[in-house]
Amino acid sequence: MNLISVDNISRTQGGKPLFDGVSFGVDEGDNLALIGINGSGKTTLLNLIAGRDVPDSGRISRTSDLKISFLAQTPVYDPAHTVLEHVFSGGGTKIELIKRYEFLNSRVKTSYDHLLQNEIDALTLKMNECGAWHFEGQVKSILEKLSIFDLDRKMTELSGGMLKKVSLAAALIDECDLLILDEPTNHLDIGTVEWLEQYLKKAARALIMVTHDRYFLDRVCSRIIEIEKRKLIQYYGNYSYYLEKKADLISGEQVSELRNKTVLKNELAWLGRGAKARSTKQKARVERIEKLKAGAQGKESEMDALALAGRRQGGKILELKNISKSYGGKAVINPFNYIFKKSERIGIIGPNGSGKTTFLNIISRRLASDSGEIDTGVNTVIGYFDQYSSVLDNDLNVIDFAKKSGEFIQTEDKKYIHVGEMLERFLFPPEMQYAKIAKLSGGERRRLYLLHVLMQNPNFLIFDEPTNDLDIKTLSILEDFLDDFKGCLVTVSHDRYFMDRLVQYLFVFDGRGGIMGFAGSFSDYLEYQKQTADDEKRNAAPASEKNKPQKSTQPEKKKLSFGEKKEYESIIGEIEKLENEKSELEAFFNSGESSSEKLSGWTKRYEQVQLALALKIERWEYLEHIALN
Repeated sequence: MNLISVDNISRTQGGKPLFDGVSFGVDEGDNLALIGINGSGKTTLLNLIAGRDVPDSGRISRTSDLKISFLAQTPVYDPAHTVLEHVFSGGGTKIELIKRYEFLNSRVKTSYDHLLQNEIDALTLKMNECGAWHFEGQVKSILEKLSIFDLDRKMTELSGGMLKKVSLAAALIDECDLLILDEPTNHLDIGTVEWLEQYLKKAARALIMVTHDRYFLDRVCSRIIEIEKRKLIQYYGNYSYYLEKKADLISGEQVSELRNKTVLKNELAWLGRGAKARSTKQKARVERIEKLKAGAQGKESEMDALALAGRRQGGKILELKNISKSYGGKAVINPFNYIFKKSERIGIIGPNGSGKTTFLNIISRRLASDSGEIDTGVNTVIGYFDQYSSVLDNDLNVIDFAKKSGEFIQTEDKKYIHVGEMLERFLFPPEMQYAKIAKLSGGERRRLYLLHVLMQNPNFLIFDEPTNDLDIKTLSILEDFLDDFKGCLVTVSHDRYFMDRLVQYLFVFDGRGGIMGFAGSFSDYLEYQKQTADDEKRNAAPASEKNKPQKSTQPEKKKLSFGEKKEYESIIGEIEKLENEKSELEAFFNSGESSSEKLSGWTKRYEQVQLALALKIERWEYLEHIALN
């Protein structure tokens, strides 16, 4: 049955036409995804479908009793609500019964009351009659999988990551016919993403989503709708099917489109290899790791002419000698040694707050270690793509800012590429190159910052969550670019696809200061973890002990020390002060002040505040994790 019909709609936003005269339908059981570059109108289209906005022209028809559940990219909530109230804000008979039942139970736990218990008993009968108990089990499973335990906490007290998780739970729990998700995998760890994949594949309702997680996209969605050049193109298959058909559609006559076609084919070939590899046995996994260690990689020859001429690396690249870091007496990085080798590609993984960003700031010398030494080779030039894009100047237009890194960059075959052509490769067509940076979307700003880093021609690249706010097309171009990169690459990312394609070795942070090395990809490590857990279960007890009651093998939960409790209570206030100062400095930058002395002072302080804010947030996430578990 048809749920929604989109008929010949058009929309312009901020003077920019997003799409014109587009039509499509959504039926029961559909699992479809919207893709397109940042700024193409994906989120706007989701809002139109959900009825949160209206098109400039055309019509969107919905069945009269259609119930839609919507997860916005930026969570919307009532500041007065608790987590429990927000999670159950969608309504519905079963939800209302469960919400009341959970509320009464929380009251009874703190102060027993005979009247409350009577109401609980009456609610229990009603829940039996409408089958709400099974639904309640599903609700509790969703909350547990998303690590949502403190239901009485105020929404205003949550971190950005936890706000997204609670909002995702509310969307999944809502009784609806159509589920709309805008970047649902943001802030989720790998295990939770895999659980969400399975949950959505089994859900008996239609789904529309926007995501940059290509494994997720490939496994969950059966129809891809691409927004390109203000039109919609539909592909009736998963992401692999889209890559194949998209490459076939692109004309080979234009050089820029030939490049795009090559990027798509490279990605499709890699995705095919990855899928095959994930289905192999342990022996094949080991063989693949050995090939990775030996540097065996396949690539299309069509892009060779556009590979950039890499800056020469010397015999010494970067050596870490016994570096360490602690905060408030808590070890974030235990004494650690490592010698980086030529063309090495290292991924960094670990729980939030485990010190990953701290490590990147130390090796890039943005932050001093407590002990040890960093020995950087004389020819090593570091390019750092951080999470904040703080160097962007809102008053400059796109091309003038890009030229600050140089007007030309040399290719491997001694040709020169003008900055304008590089901008086009990074999805800034000529008409966008003279737009003010202040008018760019968040994703477009990230893309420009990425180009700024790469145009400096570093031979040691550091990426901190590079896939955040980058669309799929930009990620594909970046990955194809990095396939030809001859220098070292170190990246922190939760994006399995990005890590699998580019990383050969992992630093695994355990959250207690330890860093373990692992030869292989992100998926290899997940497979290793699973296999290790299975082996431990099989070998946990001898046969004679199997029928005896087993003691819990779970490690004792860590609790906050007295000092950490005090720090936890004050750290939110410290973060707010830094955020306020950051906003004040940004206002100064936009004030029109021309004094170079003032601008220099503001810029220096802005960088200090950015770094302090990142470290405070990382520390808060660590304390929050302990406090809630």
